[in-house]
Amino acid sequence: MRVNVYAEELTDRIEIEPKQIGSRTFVGLRFFLELPVTINGEQVKGPFMHRLGDDDSSAVTFWDDGSLRVLLRKALEALDAHYAKQER
Repeated sequence: MRVNVYAEELTDRIEIEPKQIGSRTFVGLRFFLELPVTINGEQVKGPFMHRLGDDDSSAVTFWDDGSLRVLLRKALEALDAHYAKQER
């Protein structure tokens, strides 16, 4: 499966959700997304609210078994190296 999340959809709204399955504990790292829309010629974005307290926003959740932090650090190092090359 491939999932594309576009820059316009990214937010800094995250959620940590622990889940116990048998004797193992997993931790979900959830990134909420917001779909941009155009209102009166201006592009805005926000959570997808049906009504107050009913947030049906899309999200991407990465379930961690203890290795996610290592993978995220590796990804950030790769991004840092990419941008460092761009600056030269």
